[in-house]
Amino acid sequence: MRYWLETYGCQMNKAESEALAIELEAAGWTQGGDSTDADLVVLNTCSVRRTAEERLEGRLGHYRHEKERRRFTLAVVGCMSERLKDEFRARFPEIDLVVGTFQKGRFLDALGETLRSHRPLTFADGGEYRFAPLHSRGEFKAFLPVMHGCNNFCSYCIVPYVRGPEVSRPPEEIVRELDELQRRGVREVTLLGQNVNSYAYLNNGTRLDFPGLLDIVADRMSGTGWIRFLTSHPKDCSRALIERLAGTRAFCRHIHLPVQHGSDRILDLMNRGYTRGDYLKLVRDIKNTVSGATITTDILIGFPTETEKDFQDTLDLMREAEFDDAYTYYYNPREGTKACALGDTVSREEKLRRLREIIDLHRDVKRKRQFDRLGRTERVLVEGVSKKNPGELLGRTEHDEMAVFTGPPDAIGTFATVRLRNLQGATFRAEPVQ
Repeated sequence: MRYWLETYGCQMNKAESEALAIELEAAGWTQGGDSTDADLVVLNTCSVRRTAEERLEGRLGHYRHEKERRRFTLAVVGCMSERLKDEFRARFPEIDLVVGTFQKGRFLDALGETLRSHRPLTFADGGEYRFAPLHSRGEFKAFLPVMHGCNNFCSYCIVPYVRGPEVSRPPEEIVRELDELQRRGVREVTLLGQNVNSYAYLNNGTRLDFPGLLDIVADRMSGTGWIRFLTSHPKDCSRALIERLAGTRAFCRHIHLPVQHGSDRILDLMNRGYTRGDYLKLVRDIKNTVSGATITTDILIGFPTETEKDFQDTLDLMREAEFDDAYTYYYNPREGTKACALGDTVSREEKLRRLREIIDLHRDVKRKRQFDRLGRTERVLVEGVSKKNPGELLGRTEHDEMAVFTGPPDAIGTFATVRLRNLQGATFRAEPVQ
């Protein structure tokens, strides 16, 4: 029996898909080369933005036609399943099985019941989130979830409603998985959480916070690889966390720190829990403490009631923060969130205009930051062969930037030292350093 698994959305979804693949293969399923001959097709869904759901709906249309010519089981899991539940199958009758966020750990049981009963089923009745024992099959990079859910309730965000409240994973489970990943040859581990730096595990009255967890993880992985973490909320980015980044070389000196906006009025409406001044102070603290640190961010444009002044405040913040990279997008209402009640007051045309201006500014700042790093020597993790030249390798720096350089294919999955010579688009061209 062959399966095919498609993943949409965040890194947590990717980690959970890997965990699901491990369980399927342990149960005797084999991963197919594509979906065309799979006995089971699983779509791991995302609800963060409407565009993600639209992509999934288009994909379901494809499988509706596929079902007209052959028999297979179609399952959808994850956040969109949690949000829509039975409505999902009502809207898309081609779906055989709906499994929500909190029932992913029961997927094999649910699948077995669906196959035995020969009728469509929904497993999305809430419950307690369970971490899988392992979230990677042993490639050189791996995601390692350490906490799940979110308590922040940013007014535009659906995540707390489909992922539930924050749950921190027991440290002994994290260490056990980390040890297994290293045994399998993993060289880069990314600690995951919807709000990873709010990790807080209580055991017999003793509280382990995220900087304390980083100490444990760094000690277990010392000298064997890199550690990253995603995603950090600015209000929970403590001085202790910054000091860990500065003082322990196991941690990549890069932090993703979503600001979302540069206007205090909009930040308050978003319920972000910090001001523009708070954020800029944090950026200065990171750059002054962590040598060579790079900071990336998310920017959300066109939030309800956003004025031209609010927009200009965001441009000004971007100029002052000098982000190394930014994921930029415009606001789409998400039913069920508080922001949805504010209406969609900024026209799509105006959102696109503002977004273009944000992107243009970001490209200029990013390129300046990259030019400043030319001539530097960097350690990179070799991720693959260049698509444009099979004689060249593609590596990622600790700052989460890509570099192309000459080298043998058997170097994939190892570290190399290179000197950044020039830029080709957003990618560094580099030369190996012996």
